[in-house]
Amino acid sequence: MSKIQFSVIIPLYNKSSCIERALTSVMAQKHPAAEIIVVDDGSTDDSVDKVRALDLDNLKLIQQPNQGVSSARNNGVRQASSRYIAFLDADDTWSPFFLAKIAQLVQRFPNAGLYASRYQKVRGECDYLDAKIALTHWNPDGYQMDNYFEIAANGDLPFTASSIVLDKQTFLKVGGFPEGEWMGEDQSLYVQVALNSTIAYTPAIESFYYIGIADSACDKAPPSTICPFAERLMTEITLGKVADRTASMAKKYVGAHLCDLAKRNIKHRSYRAALGLLAHPAAKSRALHWGLYSLIAKPMSLLSR
Repeated sequence: MSKIQFSVIIPLYNKSSCIERALTSVMAQKHPAAEIIVVDDGSTDDSVDKVRALDLDNLKLIQQPNQGVSSARNNGVRQASSRYIAFLDADDTWSPFFLAKIAQLVQRFPNAGLYASRYQKVRGECDYLDAKIALTHWNPDGYQMDNYFEIAANGDLPFTASSIVLDKQTFLKVGGFPEGEWMGEDQSLYVQVALNSTIAYTPAIESFYYIGIADSACDKAPPSTICPFAERLMTEITLGKVADRTASMAKKYVGAHLCDLAKRNIKHRSYRAALGLLAHPAAKSRALHWGLYSLIAKPMSLLSR
């Protein structure tokens, strides 16, 4: 097999404090990236200056008006020359072996649409936390993940946007990242790949997801209604477009999403919004969480009136 080449897409928006760290982790790869494409989404700080100052030979800088992370990623893919597209957020990093491990997965599973590794969360600079992923296989050489919804419904997502690589044709086939949706756009892509292609996965930790970064979407007030990706999935389930063996777990996955949003709304003291989310029929598929959050939100909603 000829050398597997990767185009690395890094969306950038006001990440002056960490963009150099992300790029350094790409340049440290034992399997070098063929090209690095940084898509600046209208930054107003000195992020772009820091990218230029590194003067990397294989780096292409694209600048666009602020349109959101999905637009930046999709734009980067359109400019990419390699078959395999790796994504890295500007506040995350890779181990030096990330691309090498993914290349091994490509060799073992050449027909997969998405390749991914396990990840750790990082709080601050050096507090590493294992993600609570409900994995059912631990083959260090990787395996084909055929139960994405089961894993995602019972714990943290098995991968993040910074621990995935997609075959470009698969990315285009499923429509890329949906634009104009500030929360859940990553999961929308994962859902479509899980329904329409295959996922090759390694439980080796090769990616690091930094939490508590300024301007993170997770820090904003949460949505008060079901996110579009979950609503689309429920529609597909209702219309019978999801295989029976997958549909029940996919519904539980939506239930986990609803309960997570309810929990976030409770933290923001938006108790009525939490109750509205818990009223969705799919929420009860996560019975324990549904009961707990209902128990908290109902009396607090009455008190807040």
